Amino acid sequence: MSYSPCKFIEAEPADVKKAFHDLKRDMNPEFVHVFLDKLERYAAKPDRALFLAINKSKFVGFATIIDQSPPPKESDQKTIELLQNYACGTGLMVLPEFRHKGIATRFVKYWELWARQNSFAGIWVVTRQMADWYKNYHHYSILGTTLCHDVAKTVLARSFEQ
Repeated sequence: MSYSPCKFIEAEPADVKKAFHDLKRDMNPEFVHVFLDKLERYAAKPDRALFLAINKSKFVGFATIIDQSPPPKESDQKTIELLQNYACGTGLMVLPEFRHKGIATRFVKYWELWARQNSFAGIWVVTRQMADWYKNYHHYSILGTTLCHDVAKTVLARSFEQ
């Protein structure tokens, strides 16, 4: 498959149906309805954003960010206080055949731009598999772990004051 550079947009509600159609094939079928709802909310509400990557008129990835999200349940007081002024990256996915081409890194840059424009001190994320990637390539620090639906996940954050 030949690769051409992607175009990145901050989604509008009108973009959601096509993005959902193109991206749902990589979702667990049991959660596809939840995925559509998330895309619709993130494209419509002012306290969050949905970023989309487009390659040759097909949506190939998405990233979502929200201005406030409850910290993981097991967080200590120091972590809770830190995350109060951090935006939360709540989803990042690139279709398998488009991975390792810098798309996810561009999404992280869009998160950072959005968070800075909205006067946040940093960004935090929870991930099951990508902790090393966030830590090694984007300078996130590990804050701890949490259990989500009996799955261990890593909580990471990045301050803009570094």
